[in-house]
Amino acid sequence: MTRLAVALLWALLTAYSLLAQEAAVDYFQSAAFNAPILEGWEDQSSETIAQFYHADAQAAIRTNVIRSADAVSGAEQDLQAWLGSPVEGPIYQDKVHLADGTWVALVYQIDADTTASVMARQDETDTVVISFVEDHPTTRIIMAVIARDDETQDGARAEIAAALEAFSLGSGDDLSEPQAVAAPGGEWLLQSSETVTAMGRVFGNDSYLAIAEGDVDSLPELANAYHTSLLGFFVTPDNSNFLWLGLAAVFGILGILLFSFVWRERHLQQELALIQELAREDE
Repeated sequence: MTRLAVALLWALLTAYSLLAQEAAVDYFQSAAFNAPILEGWEDQSSETIAQFYHADAQAAIRTNVIRSADAVSGAEQDLQAWLGSPVEGPIYQDKVHLADGTWVALVYQIDADTTASVMARQDETDTVVISFVEDHPTTRIIMAVIARDDETQDGARAEIAAALEAFSLGSGDDLSEPQAVAAPGGEWLLQSSETVTAMGRVFGNDSYLAIAEGDVDSLPELANAYHTSLLGFFVTPDNSNFLWLGLAAVFGILGILLFSFVWRERHLQQELALIQELAREDE
């Protein structure tokens, strides 16, 4: 019976280990958060930072959790640590309310070739920072999330036009009629002009946008990757108390079983001794 209990516990622990390994196949996991692994991108992640690089676009998507006083300072601290140079104030800043809390959408023009698009969320003393940084001499790519003003409209045309004006990239009137572009994460709306390509996708009450100056054939892939990183991110919950409680319950049950086996064996030995004594008296 004791061997059976030990075997059962070992089977449970093995099954849990296999399930954990399977869940980690498509996710970067750190002690603080989980982030989707971007297939086809170069994995530049460290133990605590998820970072993936797209060589053709010279762009990277990075997810980090950093100690900071507020979301904006946390975003700038992470960019400075990453890029190794001071970061001036954002050229665009706005708040959006997503399903997992209030995020600050930020865009930084680091230098003539480098643009950083950041989503940051303050969680008590820590800031979650999800950044898209491109460093290409002939293109400029901006990722943004804008709250929808008019939810009756089908698609993200209004938000695309608003973003063009916010980033001084022209007017929505200059764009072509929208076309549907299929991506693994869903369908996007694509519009273009002679100098700008813009994509938008509605998710919940917000529009997720990708806007590029120059010839960026990989824009659908980049937009889908950043969208996937934002929606796939989640903070690792601190379940240590539940873990210890569960282990205590498991070992408590096993202890009760072992005590029960020992008690029953002793009781059976006593009954066997009584039967043997009665048998001798009958002789």
